[in-house]
This record gives sequence, C-alpha cells and structure tokens, in this order.
Amino acid sequence: MNFHLIIPSAGIGKRFKAKIPKQFYKIEGKEILAITISKFHSIRNLKNIIISARKEYFKKIYSLIKKYNFYKVTQVVEGGNTRQDSVFNALSYIKCDKYDFIAVHDAVRPFVKSKFIEFVFSNAVKYKAVVPCVKINDTVKLKGKNNYVEKTLDRDYIYIAQTPQVFRFDILKKSYDYSRKQKIMGTDDASLVENAGYKVKIIDGDLSNIKITTIGDLNFISL
Repeated sequence: MNFHLIIPSAGIGKRFKAKIPKQFYKIEGKEILAITISKFHSIRNLKNIIISARKEYFKKIYSLIKKYNFYKVTQVVEGGNTRQDSVFNALSYIKCDKYDFIAVHDAVRPFVKSKFIEFVFSNAVKYKAVVPCVKINDTVKLKGKNNYVEKTLDRDYIYIAQTPQVFRFDILKKSYDYSRKQKIMGTDDASLVENAGYKVKIIDGDLSNIKITTIGDLNFISL
C-alpha cells in the first residue's frame, strides 16, 4: 500500500496582492510551495508527488525540484481553471493500485506538521476517506434576504475543513468521474466524494495548519 500526493498549484492568489502567485512567495528565504513539498517529502510511505500548475510556471517549479532535490515529485501537469479541474488532471497521471491512497493538499498550507500528516494517513487506512477539520467556536449566522438573519446555526455541528484530505484511489477517482459526468462543482475533494455517495470520516484537524490567503497570514506562526 502506497500514498500519492497531489498538490494543486494553479491558483494566482488575487487576495494575496503580490506580483507573483503566493505559492512562490518566500518565508524565511524559502518558497511556500517548497516548504509545503518538504513537509511531505520525508514521509516514508509517500511514493510520489504530482503538482498541477499553470504552464508558465513549469520552469519555476522544475527549478525548485532541482534546487531542493525533491526526487519524489514525479510529474508537473497542467492545472485547470478551478482547483477541481487541477486535481482531476493530476489524477489521470497517477499510476497505482486501486487500493493505494491519494492525498490532496493545498500548495499554500505550508505549516502542516509531519506528525499530523502521518496521523491523517493512518486514519485514511482505517476509514478509506478522511477530512481533517477544526471545530468552530464562534456563533454562526445564516444570512437571509436584505441582510436579515435567517437563523442561527448550531455550532456544535459546524467544522472547518483542512487538507491533506485522503481517499482510497478508487473512491476518489470514481467520485471525480461522477462529478464531471453530473457537472457537479465542489469546494473541496471531500464534497465530491460525499456527492458520489461515499461516507467521509471527520478527524481532528490542527489549528496551526492554516491556508495562506493574505500576506497577513504569514505572521500567524513561525516555521
């Protein structure tokens, strides 16, 4: 049994407001994408890494692979207009047993810890499809017409999804194929797996495993 990682990295990060896509911005002298790759590269049972990106950044990514000796990165493939398209494209390049596992992790979630990755991977073997989540502590309002509160949601049942999200290959592939056929768009991989009729297990997330959206997020935690 092996694990394979897909890193969708085709976004341009409009809210980041930098001259380059945020995955190439540097933290303490190292590119965010390179930091993210490095966190997974040392995981023993991770066989390979596939990065989906815009063609104009292929050269930059290949340069990072060479610079940091990321020998587990076996493919850089063209990303799509959406994150979903980018993952779908990467899935078509993966050669593995149907009982292998596919992890999908945001390129700009560099604070993920190795022990946390191993925790997610071990739970994936147990449950076949997992999404790490953190419980929300704030009160959540559902907005109705004219900006009036329609209702207050029960926060005991509301969680924020993180990555890596991990699925057995056959489950994820069938879910993506189903979503494409039915023209279903999801905001993460777990939502597509859910829509295809599979159960996805919620496991404990990590509060420090944030996704970088704005430059201010870089002040959240040190590496």
